Amino acid sequence: MIFDRDIAKSIWREFSGREIVFLLGTRQTGKTTIAKILQSKWKGENSLYIDLEDRSYRNNFNAPSIDALKNVLLIEGIDIKKPGLLILDEVQLLDDPSNTLKLLHDHFINLKVVATGSSSLEIKQKFSDSLSGRKKVYLIQPLNFDEFLLFKGEEKLRRLRELFKKEDEKGRQKLSDAGTVGNYEASLSALFDEYLIYGSYPEVVLLKNKKDKIEKIGSIVTSYIQKDIRDIARIDNIDGYNNLLKYLAINTGSEFNSANSAKTLSLQRNTIQRYISLLTETFVIKELKPFFINKNKEISKSVKIYYKDTGVRNFQIKNFNNMEFREDAGKLYENYIFNVMGNTADILTSNYFYRTTSQTEIDFIQDKEDGLSLIEVKSGIYKNIPRAVIEFELKYKKILKIKNKLIINKSYFNYTKEVKFIPVFLI
Repeated sequence: MIFDRDIAKSIWREFSGREIVFLLGTRQTGKTTIAKILQSKWKGENSLYIDLEDRSYRNNFNAPSIDALKNVLLIEGIDIKKPGLLILDEVQLLDDPSNTLKLLHDHFINLKVVATGSSSLEIKQKFSDSLSGRKKVYLIQPLNFDEFLLFKGEEKLRRLRELFKKEDEKGRQKLSDAGTVGNYEASLSALFDEYLIYGSYPEVVLLKNKKDKIEKIGSIVTSYIQKDIRDIARIDNIDGYNNLLKYLAINTGSEFNSANSAKTLSLQRNTIQRYISLLTETFVIKELKPFFINKNKEISKSVKIYYKDTGVRNFQIKNFNNMEFREDAGKLYENYIFNVMGNTADILTSNYFYRTTSQTEIDFIQDKEDGLSLIEVKSGIYKNIPRAVIEFELKYKKILKIKNKLIINKSYFNYTKEVKFIPVFLI
């Protein structure tokens, strides 16, 4: 069974243009499935899916000329005089993917091309600027929580979250007061815990038992993070690279400084920075920069680092315990909110963390055109306003527009006050 994805719907809404649709992301995030969803939505039979991991197909599409490509398409059954769809899966495996895609785009005007790529390192090495203006890139992430619920067959819970998001503040409070949220709290909370523990790679989500899930996560880590990235980037210090992965997992959401971590890991600072860059480019981790006004009293140089998938993060520290037995529950909550904020932000939105030299901290500050949102994340049932939020508002309310103050916690809901409290499973 093929499940639809939110990103597939977004791509399809913009599918009529001439640009090449480029699906980019790590292995096993569902790029091939999304490409086939697009193919199923395509009206007409004039479509072709090509897996470039098949050497014979790869040789055909390494063709250096327009005539050679025309012959390949005709032999494969594509009528180039009619609207057609061509999907090239793992396009980075071609010798010169930029040239092949450019020829297809420029000389086959009836052909809509979808290309997928797993390794941004190989893509960066092989792709030139010749595709500028000819492609539209979509980053394919692991499943968001709504997609996770769909894959788990929990359509009612998915609709509850959808209903909650559509309501205004008063409507959300009514949903809580009427007991609607509370009736589904136990189910949502249990599934959310599973989402945090094992992550959200599609194949992992569909597996039933813990052992199979962990083995699948291990396969993803071994094949992509530990092998593909390491081999393509020609990393010689394998132990140092793997130790950094574990160090980042242990220190998820903590202040990261390359000089300090270099001492801890017995690595050169430039080596640390290179590994961080590689892991960022390959969508394993992502950095969060600090928000500051006063450089002398507020952190301005260090960053925080989060994993794009918490299952991959948990594999690094070999911890798949239930949430009630974890000391790092707060880190997992925070990692989740970071990913949600990043995945839903538009081009005019910036996300930060805030910390002073005296250790006053706000987990996230989201900066939009209409003002700032101050966001604190707590893994327990939390009903108090954090002191850091109060202090920040007192300090900057005259020069900054603070639109929202939000406390995300395990299960407490209250939208009646100036500071809003919301359960994490509704975010």
